[in-house]
Amino acid sequence: MRAHDGTYLFDLRKQEFRIYEDGVEQEIVHFGSVEQPFYVVVLIDTSSSTESNLGEIKEAVHAFDAQLRQRDSVLPVAFAGQVLPLLQKATSNQTILRDAIERARTDSGNNGTRLYDAIDFAYQILRPVPGRKAIILFTDGDDTWSTATMRTTLCKAPELEALIFPIHYGSSAASNYLQALASETGGRFYQADDIDTIKRSFAAVAEELRRQYNVGYYPKTTSARPEPRRIRVEVDRPDAEVIARKTLIFRR
Repeated sequence: MRAHDGTYLFDLRKQEFRIYEDGVEQEIVHFGSVEQPFYVVVLIDTSSSTESNLGEIKEAVHAFDAQLRQRDSVLPVAFAGQVLPLLQKATSNQTILRDAIERARTDSGNNGTRLYDAIDFAYQILRPVPGRKAIILFTDGDDTWSTATMRTTLCKAPELEALIFPIHYGSSAASNYLQALASETGGRFYQADDIDTIKRSFAAVAEELRRQYNVGYYPKTTSARPEPRRIRVEVDRPDAEVIARKTLIFRR
């Protein structure tokens, strides 16, 4: 929850929130503001098509890592023709992260790009992780031969309960897909036109991941089968920008 200037809003109250499920307003029965550590998978596109941007991507990842606290966790993953974790396990140690990220190299063999498989890999890593979690994705959006698909990764995104922050390089039509990933999960899409802006934005991203408002309700309608519900959250404050998931899936 942030103001239009990007700063986090710390002082919102329960009575300022409105939540709607499939267009029907719900009664808020749980409300709280919490700060907690986060777990992030950083996906770095190292295919030949991003070769000219790899240096900037590394700078941006380092800028995000600089925001980490001791209990946060980051797992950097490079992908091109293969999906390769750069560490065996996630860490908050900035020296270890910097060394791992600097080892990422452009795929000189021109072996294609497994973007959807990389996203699916991140889903598998994050699914059992409790608490606050996210994917930060640096890519030009091209995919050449993944087993996973655009459709499967979009369908799974709301179930993950993780924010996705895609950073798009270039001007391909894949930006629509990346924007959908961000929108469905409550994340944010960035067009990488200015690396300095991206680096500054990561301070806000880290704060957004670390702090959150928990707003809970009991659905007024139930179903015997799991089904997606469209969620809309509004805040009665003119300077507030709401970042929230748009879809929830309820299971009995």
